[in-house]
Amino acid sequence: MAVRQPPASDGHQGLASDLGQLRGRFPGWFFTSVWAAAGSGPDRRLLVGQRRGIVLSDWSTKALAAKIRAEDGG
Repeated sequence: MAVRQPPASDGHQGLASDLGQLRGRFPGWFFTSVWAAAGSGPDRRLLVGQRRGIVLSDWSTKALAAKIRAEDGG
């Protein structure tokens, strides 16, 4: 049985490319995504970054990167 990933309904065209960009910009952080499904609306993808017990998440790459920069002190 093949597993299909939901279509990007939150404006993300390259699902792997934005995670790859985060990995390249923030070495030492682990990145993944989680799909949130709603019966009455489009599915959305939550981006998650983790390092040394700190877990940050946001709906957009830009917002998650800002949180990581703040956590890293700059």
